[in-house]
Amino acid sequence: MTKGNYVAASFSLLRYATAAIDWFTNQAIDPNAIIVAAIPPDGQPRAPQRGDNMRADVTWIVALDLDAAKIRRDVAVAALRREGGKRLSHIPDLPEIVKRT
Repeated sequence: MTKGNYVAASFSLLRYATAAIDWFTNQAIDPNAIIVAAIPPDGQPRAPQRGDNMRADVTWIVALDLDAAKIRRDVAVAALRREGGKRLSHIPDLPEIVKRT
């Protein structure tokens, strides 16, 4: 992932990450502007895999490309926090395959 104009947050549970994703898509934001990654115990972000939603040891990252989303940073940050996310000051390298299509 290129380090462009992104904002991201980590979520302890998938349902909170899903709530943030749903909020963005309900605002008619292009799904390709939303990036989702699973963080297993080894700490390396990867694409979500089948069964991850049942694992208690997986955390989640939702990142938003602000340029593609055409949304202000403060609005995106408020949505991520409201849905239970902890804003990341440093966005880790997220694989491109994690981008929603």
